[in-house]
Amino acid sequence: MAGFAKGFGETHHGDATLFQHWVLPFAPLDLQVGKATYDEASSLRGFYLGFVGAAFGVNPGKLANDFHCGPDCTRGRFDELSENLPRIQKVVDAFKKLKGVDVLASWGIKGEFRVNGLFKVFGQTNVTSPSPVMGFVPSASWTPADADQYITSLGASPTVVRSVLAAQEALSIAALVREPGGSIRVIRIGISDNEVGLFFPSGKQTPLTRGVKLPDGRQIVFVREVKSPVLFYETT
Repeated sequence: MAGFAKGFGETHHGDATLFQHWVLPFAPLDLQVGKATYDEASSLRGFYLGFVGAAFGVNPGKLANDFHCGPDCTRGRFDELSENLPRIQKVVDAFKKLKGVDVLASWGIKGEFRVNGLFKVFGQTNVTSPSPVMGFVPSASWTPADADQYITSLGASPTVVRSVLAAQEALSIAALVREPGGSIRVIRIGISDNEVGLFFPSGKQTPLTRGVKLPDGRQIVFVREVKSPVLFYETT
């Protein structure tokens, strides 16, 4: 995990534009912590963001602070996602049908994407698996892979997956995430445990509530209904 970030940081030191793309939710420099409490995950993700920022020679603290830019900013994000809800709903419906696919991420660099643990970056395709103790993703474990073979092994069609990726890229959606209970998160933008998006609840999962602390280090700080049952949310 550290070696991956350090290696690319040395190669692209000072590249703030690349850094901003790669720290988007579920992008190559975004850390997920799968086996932790809220406090543990929040601390680890904050520490890791500082580490990768130092590796790239970029100040990530300013980016994280700028994310929470006030009521007008939140209103603008809400309005954008509300306006695009019909198109987003179609993407979510297509994503729900993808067998075995729980994460689709795209960070605004042509040809780069993520499907579950598979990352395609700079023309290289590798699969990372969660670390055994804390469930870190990315981890120190990377295995070269063929994207189409990997997607097929999940039970999904590579052609359909790429079609959904193209649709989410057209809407500047950073990630589509299937929660364990079946709900879908549509993440528009974010950095570390700060994110904004839409929540499409399933009947098996409790709706989002302001103030709730989640095991992945996020805390819900704003919730507003877009159109029942879809919710707009922000986390910190």
